[in-house]
Amino acid sequence: MVTWLITVAGKDQPELLHKFCETIALMEGVFLDKQQTVMAGQVTAMFKVCLPAAHIPFSRKVFAEYRVKGLDIISVQELNPDPSKSHRLALELHGQYRFGIDFDIRTILESHGAQIEQLNQHYMGQTPEGKRQFTSKVHAELTRPISEPNLLQALYRLSPELSIRLSIDEPEHVLVS
Repeated sequence: MVTWLITVAGKDQPELLHKFCETIALMEGVFLDKQQTVMAGQVTAMFKVCLPAAHIPFSRKVFAEYRVKGLDIISVQELNPDPSKSHRLALELHGQYRFGIDFDIRTILESHGAQIEQLNQHYMGQTPEGKRQFTSKVHAELTRPISEPNLLQALYRLSPELSIRLSIDEPEHVLVS
């Protein structure tokens, strides 16, 4: 598997961008993240995609075909994280729901150096007291050392009576003599 950060730009043609994403999915690609901006009839998008290595030559050919159709592939950057050195974060949150809390969770984690790989949020319904409840599970890779107390302090501000379970897996250090 290879993980790419793909940057594309061109005229705002939603059907073409959709077809581009569909083509990646047909090559067994998995979208890990997506950011898109449209201004003055132009679109710029970034995709973090994981593809089977067997599809690399074909995907480059396909990217050239999209260039002819008006979607410029600005860059394809291969991300090579060294799994032996990466820190992993697993987070479970349970508490009072409010609109936009998932966005706030993502923002806090990203500001602390977490690259979110998976964020699942479920609305759990109302308690007998009429409070709406949610549960979120997050998995992320940390791009830098993290201050657990600072992260927890920021998360606890999100919702009253928030329950947080945080675990950070540090890489194993092997001593060589």
